[in-house]
Amino acid sequence: MKNLVALLCMISALVGSASSYKCYSGFSPNSTTCKQSEIECLGNRCMTACQYVIRGGNMFKSILKSCANETMCGTNGSVATENIMYRFYAKCCTGHLCNTDEYELPPEDPTPNGVKCPTTYCIGTPEECNSTSKEMNCTGSMNKCFQFSGDVLYPGETWKNVTGKGCTNDDACKYNFVNTIGIVKRPGTELIC
Repeated sequence: MKNLVALLCMISALVGSASSYKCYSGFSPNSTTCKQSEIECLGNRCMTACQYVIRGGNMFKSILKSCANETMCGTNGSVATENIMYRFYAKCCTGHLCNTDEYELPPEDPTPNGVKCPTTYCIGTPEECNSTSKEMNCTGSMNKCFQFSGDVLYPGETWKNVTGKGCTNDDACKYNFVNTIGIVKRPGTELIC
């Protein structure tokens, strides 16, 4: 009987210690704050991802909170064309409901780095946009050239065929815009670095 009681105590302790962690979860495609709920996560890490898009002189900030996507933790992506700037940052933490942080995006270094890329951003076919291509000086961590063409849906707008060329960095190339917040791409739309 003593052995049975000891075994039950051990099982109870193990079940209690194996409880799942929770993270705050929320999504706001054009805001720096989000209504958040709690979700259960397989691991013990949570994430807050922030981004902004500057387009047509307007800045759109967005935030996402969720369980951690471990491959994204610590990423800091930047993309720039002659008239658009896109940046994202994913910050992860360890512990139950630890992602209480607010909107945060580290500043981009504006210092030219010696890389020059063709640049254009237009709504229309790639052929229409090629005639408007210029050259831009890349700055900070953006040490690669990119080109992008595909159908994009920005919050509150209709589908548009977008073509762009400009400067980017390794993290933006690695994630190929698959983790943008509130900006939807049709399948097959990709960033080529």
